[in-house]
Amino acid sequence: MLAPNLFATNAGPAGASPRIAALCFDPLPLYLTQRADPALAQAALVCVEEQRVLHASAAAHRLGITPGMRLSGARMRVEGLRVVEVHEPEVAHAWDVLLRELHAVTPWLEEGGRPGGVRGRVFLQLDDDEARALAAHYGARVGVAEAREIAELAALSSRPGGVRTVAPGEEAAFLARLPLRFLKGVGVSGKNLTRLHWLGLTTVGELARWSASQLRSYLGEEGEALLPYLHGPYRTRLRPRRPPEVLRRTLALEEPAREPHQLLPALERLALALERGLAGRAAHRLTLTADLAAPRPRVPHPGTNRPGTTHPGVPRLTATRLTATRLSKRPLAHARQIRQQALFALRDSGAAEAGAGIERLTLELAAPRRLGLQSGLWQAREQRQRALEATLERFPAALVRLVWRDPYAEADDLAWGWERLTAADAAGPASPPSAHPGAAPPPPAGEHRRLVRATAVPLFSGPPPSGPPQDSGPPQDSTPQGDTPPPPFRGPARDDAPPAPRLPSPAPPLLSPLPEDPDAPAHAPRPRHLARPATGPGELAGDHT
Repeated sequence: MLAPNLFATNAGPAGASPRIAALCFDPLPLYLTQRADPALAQAALVCVEEQRVLHASAAAHRLGITPGMRLSGARMRVEGLRVVEVHEPEVAHAWDVLLRELHAVTPWLEEGGRPGGVRGRVFLQLDDDEARALAAHYGARVGVAEAREIAELAALSSRPGGVRTVAPGEEAAFLARLPLRFLKGVGVSGKNLTRLHWLGLTTVGELARWSASQLRSYLGEEGEALLPYLHGPYRTRLRPRRPPEVLRRTLALEEPAREPHQLLPALERLALALERGLAGRAAHRLTLTADLAAPRPRVPHPGTNRPGTTHPGVPRLTATRLTATRLSKRPLAHARQIRQQALFALRDSGAAEAGAGIERLTLELAAPRRLGLQSGLWQAREQRQRALEATLERFPAALVRLVWRDPYAEADDLAWGWERLTAADAAGPASPPSAHPGAAPPPPAGEHRRLVRATAVPLFSGPPPSGPPQDSGPPQDSTPQGDTPPPPFRGPARDDAPPAPRLPSPAPPLLSPLPEDPDAPAHAPRPRHLARPATGPGELAGDHT
């Protein structure tokens, strides 16, 4: 049994009715087909996916066609079966248009889908009279109740174009007489439904007596999804919906265009206008709408029996509107991409081959969003390089940089100066090698670096010898015979401490400095040589300052 305190007390809009109406349009492809052609309302229609029936209309169900049946078997069972082609971009566009129409009725609207993410259900906060008007206008199944979950079950049990109302306080009685098969619309599979029938359950009220643990253990994930419908808590208020942004541009032609090449300039103008409207954003779904010009009725010539001709003062008949939607894998952000998809949509709509002239073209981009771009590893450097190249291309003599000449000069014009940047400088670092007065000046371009002979240096070595360099002969041990180095300090001596181990005497370094260059000037600074270990005999390593 349902307790009255299970209903939530969410705050809603001031002065609004607490009644919630659930509108079921599923299966949405079949509903859109029957709405476009009312003559198919009583026909047997099926939606097919991978040669199997995905959805079937009420007339097809009465003839024995069920979802999951092979298409070949369905054709053998029903003569003249109509197969509805499903195009996801067109279905998504039609669903967005339907939501915009319902949003004009009330902003308290929530979109709900069947399990698996299939579109087709919507919840609105309305009174009973408004719900009946919507049911008659759209021909959908409508349920009205205090709670969102009860209204959805009431809509599933109603007929197309009808309204089932659950009065306040009668939720338990409604569930007690609701057949168990209607739970298939909220996620219960046919297999679990058969298992429940084996236990003797026939109504939803009998299943509502089970505890939450029993539902989870017997039905698994489907039992978890059933808890809001059977045990609550129920939602009695809806959140207002903010419709997604739609970027739309329309162009009215002076004369109806009947040739495809006449539409290329119009599509180019619309694509450029949409690119400016995007302002760095992008969209994936484009919709083209073409309004065809209906021919004017012919006016016969007075006093003659010849066929009449059209007259500018005679109004045209009702125009025809053709629509096509394209879903692009690549984000539509530039005019050339938008124009390409618009040409594809124009071909899909068949407006150019219809024979009648096109008076108005409309392009729509649904839900444009800012793209999330992954920056490069050196994004700041790349941006600075592009800015330098763009500036130098337009103003070749505009960029200058500071160059230090003599940081110890007393006159400013001798200490530093301005140097103009060129295209070659823009490709390298923008700052000079020495940008502060304390840095040492780089060596002249014509000066050769002196090389040193490098060998391995031991880890523990004493100070280098101060005598003249020895270039020939093997290195000699500089430690006198019989003299051993003092042992390392290991703390205060103890009687029971073992004797300290004798360490080998350290060898002198094997790196011999080269003699000074007699031709070098006296004021030239002597570079510091950093030797690296040689990988082979006779290898030379350059000095690195």
